[in-house]
Amino acid sequence: MLRYFRAPTPAEHERARIWAAGALAVLALIMVALLVQRPPRFDLTPPPLRADLLPYFATHVGSCRGSLLAAGFQTRIVADLNRTPQCGYRDVVELVQPAAAAPIQTSCALAAGLALWRRDVVEPAAQRRFGQPLATIDPLGGAYACRRIGGRTDGHWSEHAHANAIDIGGFTLADGRTITVLRSWRTPSDESAFLHDIRNGGCRIFQGVLSPDYNRAHANHLHLDMGAYKVCR
Repeated sequence: MLRYFRAPTPAEHERARIWAAGALAVLALIMVALLVQRPPRFDLTPPPLRADLLPYFATHVGSCRGSLLAAGFQTRIVADLNRTPQCGYRDVVELVQPAAAAPIQTSCALAAGLALWRRDVVEPAAQRRFGQPLATIDPLGGAYACRRIGGRTDGHWSEHAHANAIDIGGFTLADGRTITVLRSWRTPSDESAFLHDIRNGGCRIFQGVLSPDYNRAHANHLHLDMGAYKVCR
């Protein structure tokens, strides 16, 4: 038995066209929403991990993460923290390994600086002074702290208020020996020479480097930041 199918009427054809156009529009909106919510992607061809690119990494997190990954440093995206105009952060990453003893959450530019510092400054200094690899960089707490410089009640806000600074208290070598800023900075020794070497090397990478030579508030750590002002003390 033959079945005959009638051609759609002009009205039916128009309704089908409108429905298809609407479905495509909804699909396009869904795709846009997904793209907007995605974390910054890794660049397929990231730039090299270099000190002169750190300012670029401050505003190009995808390139920053891609460069870190290509250099062997893993990162994870951290949710933005919107607190006050003076405190909080966005586009922060967690530097998973192998830069420090534990994961560090900082601005990506600072994370890249830490990775670069470890690779090009701290590890060579450990080999040169002690004949062995570095195991870990040991921070004093996290990068983020909602406070003014020096913990004062007035004045400029610290780079810590935007997770753009980190305080490093010491280092652990491959054999388990620890070198701390507090114990060794002013003691004539290989440990002191190592600490001064890496402070000086850090000044070629970071915007701000403050050591015990700056003031007593930094007696037990090296302050490293990617702020707007260049200082090396």
